[in-house]
Amino acid sequence: MLPREASSMPPPPNPAAYFPPPRVTLPSGLEILRTYSGAVIFLEILFGTIVWILVAATQIPLPVLQGWVMFVAVTSWFLSIVFLCVFLFGYANRIAVNWNQTDFLFHGTTFVCYFGAFLLQAATTSLHHFPRRFNSTTQEKILSDHEYNISIAASV
Repeated sequence: MLPREASSMPPPPNPAAYFPPPRVTLPSGLEILRTYSGAVIFLEILFGTIVWILVAATQIPLPVLQGWVMFVAVTSWFLSIVFLCVFLFGYANRIAVNWNQTDFLFHGTTFVCYFGAFLLQAATTSLHHFPRRFNSTTQEKILSDHEYNISIAASV
């Protein structure tokens, strides 16, 4: 018989030793621009800038709707630049975060916000033919033809 303190079974392994920390599979530096994620971030910055300019160039008939569109365009543009800089300057290797999941969540959230902004901008654009009445004799469209074209471009 074995003494009470001695055991034939080894102690159970530490479960933390079997789960390595998350790896960053996205490259750092300029190599990020050669990945799909880097291309999507670059396109978010480019199209966010275009939407920002186009919405700012129009008369705003419905400030609540187009205010959200501007908020999404400016916020997503800024966060995309920050997210790109994290990879360009190598901070992703210093911050212990699951970058693959963070990248997925970032692009998914940005897509949902941009899709909502698209719906609101398209709703504002669809009001082009409704008149804005100042009095019983004068009628003016909510959006002029030029602003209507810019609003269509911002929607797309």
